[in-house]
Amino acid sequence: MVAPTEHRSVDAVNARCPRSAVLHSAAFWIAGVLFVAGVAATLVPLWPALRLSVDGDRLGHLPLAEGEPFTLSYVHSIDRLPIEENIEVRDGTLVVDSTRLRQFGAGMGHRPGEGTGRADGEWWVIEDMDRDIGSEVAIRVGAPSIDHRLRTPDAQVRLSPCLATRRVVVEPVRATTLQLLFDTEPQPECEAPSD
Repeated sequence: MVAPTEHRSVDAVNARCPRSAVLHSAAFWIAGVLFVAGVAATLVPLWPALRLSVDGDRLGHLPLAEGEPFTLSYVHSIDRLPIEENIEVRDGTLVVDSTRLRQFGAGMGHRPGEGTGRADGEWWVIEDMDRDIGSEVAIRVGAPSIDHRLRTPDAQVRLSPCLATRRVVVEPVRATTLQLLFDTEPQPECEAPSD
């Protein structure tokens, strides 16, 4: 007669092998700590980014490293020529570093003591402006002909086609991994006209 196979519980094995019990317990705790750390890494705001909001509602996030420039471009409403403002995030503050324009229009141009100007082909460039504009920039988006756009090194958001007359706020923030995974290139969706 064959004796029935003896089933040993994990506790019985661990009772006879204390070292195995310690290793098993340590592996369990390490796995738990790694799991919690992984979840926390996706939920804790760690990554520098720009948050875009429309009339107070979040539109999305664009990754942007500290000191990396983004560009706000538009067509001047009076002289109808393009303007590009290059803005950097420095210590959580937005700083206009340079402006590119085709000609001096109303409210545009070089201010004494604020950067240096030079010609660059058809453009006039004002560099090293170092103009602190605060913790956010609010844009009253112009009509499609004004063509407001926000560009980072990796993305471009066209604001005018869907958000004309709306208030868009751009601010530097720390974003979570999940926000950056699901909010990249926040393109506005145009509302269907009502009948």
